[in-house]
Formats: sequence, structure tokens, C-alpha cells
Amino acid sequence: MNTIKNTINTIIKGLFKPDNKLSLIPNWLSFSRAVGGIAIPIMAYTNAPLSLFFSAITFLAISDFLDGKAARIIAKGETKEGAMLDAVSDKLFSIFLIIGLLPTLPIFAINGALEGIIALINGKTLAQGGNPKSNLLGKIKIWPLSIALILGYLALIAQNINIPFITKDALIFTSTLLSISTMPLEIINIKEYLDNYHTELENQKENITVNTKTCENEKENTKKKTKQKQTTKFALSKKSHQAIIYELPQEEKQINKTFTKKINIPKNK
Repeated sequence: MNTIKNTINTIIKGLFKPDNKLSLIPNWLSFSRAVGGIAIPIMAYTNAPLSLFFSAITFLAISDFLDGKAARIIAKGETKEGAMLDAVSDKLFSIFLIIGLLPTLPIFAINGALEGIIALINGKTLAQGGNPKSNLLGKIKIWPLSIALILGYLALIAQNINIPFITKDALIFTSTLLSISTMPLEIINIKEYLDNYHTELENQKENITVNTKTCENEKENTKKKTKQKQTTKFALSKKSHQAIIYELPQEEKQINKTFTKKINIPKNK
């Protein structure tokens, strides 16, 4: 629960109160894909105008390129909130579209399950204090999956498309083919996220080991210093035969007082 709460707080901060106000632009570009994942099924099932449908698809496709560039150019660098919004928005976009298309194309249930596994791995990484990000393969496989989903939604509104050779059956066949071809990429992507998760665990174990050793060393040093304070020091200078240091420990008050005392040593007759 704490992980989910922290993730939601991080996303809200990135969308409304980021440390760098300029990062609002790339953050909202990323989050627009999550909103689009809900808007596209609604447009498809309500027979929205094709111009609006294709405009939304075009904007969402461009946003996947623009958010990273906007973060580097406008905000002068990617933030933790921005990276999380990018990863979460991509995942929500595909999952929302998959859920909306299941009544027509149940084959996408496999894609949905694979995407769900990736989301679970990322959630575990977050729970371990890691920072999951969209990797290169994740960005690559989202494209054929998105195209497959969009074609599936176009099949729902095929009666409004007056283009030769573009029929509902042709759209469903192409969508299914792309869905199946995306599955190996999703499986490889799962392996990459698992490797990243195990790497995060190993790094945390190493950090815990280092911190433990550091604490032990600090305890040893503290013990040595305490023993040194509790030991009476007495030294004579070779030239003047004088006692130059004589420290008396004050354990209760923790105050060390230093006395200097001359000692006259009689000469041998």
C-alpha cells in the first residue's frame, strides 16, 4: 500500500507541483497517453468523427517522442517524476486500450497478461526502493502493439471508412497478426525488467553490507577513542626532565583537565 501511495504522490507532484515548473510540459505530454487510453475506446464505441479519432491518435503518437525531448530541451533534464510518468502512462495507455478491445479481439488478453506482468515487476522494483524506467525495447514494442490496437478499434468503425480494400475483416486480421508478433517482444521485455529488478536487489544488498561495515568501523573507532580518554598519560621531556602532560579522566563530567608540573631530580653525588 505504501508503494502505491508513494507512486500516486510522485505522479501528482509531477503533474501539479514539480520542483522545476518547466517540467510540467513534458510531464503532461506523457500523461496525455494515459488519458488517450480511455478516450480512444470511448470514441470508437460512440462512432465519433474519423477526423477526431485520427487527430487523437496522431497527437498521442507524437507525444511519445516529444515528452523526452521537451524534458531535455525545456526542463533541462529528466526528473524522477517525469521518468515515472512516462513509464506509467505507456503502461496505462496499452492496458486501457486492450481492455476496451477484448469483446471484439480476445487474442489481446495474452498481450494484456504480459503487460500486466511487466507492471507487477515494475511495482516490485518500486517497492524495493528502485526506479523503473521505460527501456528501449519497451519503447519499440509499444509501437506494433499500439498499431495493432488502433487497427482493432478502426475495425469497430469500419462502416464509416469508404476506402477500397479496407474492410472490417482485413483490419481484424492485420490487428491479430501484429498482436501475435508483439508477444515475443513483450516476453523479452519481461526478462529485461526482471534483470533490472535483480540488479536493484543486488545493489541494495551491497549498500546494506557497506553501511553495516561502516557502522561497525565507527563503533570500533568510538571504543578506541573512549579507551584512550580513560588512560592516564605521562611523558617526560629528555632535555628538561619535566612532566609535560598529566591527564586526569573525569568520567562522570566528561571533562579532561591537563596539569603541567615541574619535577626536580637530584643530581648524583
